Amino acid sequence: MSQENLVRLIKEQIKIENAFKTDVTKQIKNIHNQAAKLLLLETQKDSEKHAMILEGILSAIDQKGAKLLWHTILDSYVDKEIVRRNLEEHVETEMAMLKHIEKAMKETKDEGIRLLLEHIGRDEKKHHEILQTVIKQAYKIKP
Repeated sequence: MSQENLVRLIKEQIKIENAFKTDVTKQIKNIHNQAAKLLLLETQKDSEKHAMILEGILSAIDQKGAKLLWHTILDSYVDKEIVRRNLEEHVETEMAMLKHIEKAMKETKDEGIRLLLEHIGRDEKKHHEILQTVIKQAYKIKP
């Protein structure tokens, strides 16, 4: 795929994410079931987050002479070791949040609440894995 096609697809996805966010925002006002409202709120925030990530990708693509994303991050940050340590602390925090959510799941008898907590737990696991990948790829300590 050419760079131009990639940029076009990302811009289209940003429009889709923003339109979805707008639609869901309108729908949330008319939903009275709390579980449905919470899940719609999450999809709204996810679309907002996705659009922001996609904007960041476009920004990385637009940099003149940009290298691979991992290398761009490495070259652009003055103190890689401090950032790497901060990210490692975030990984630890994600694990603590996951353990807390798992305890809460064991405490509830409400299947709806358990479903929502499991969903949060899956997100925390995903964040944990992504942070570990970023640390491994973007903040390698080279000899």
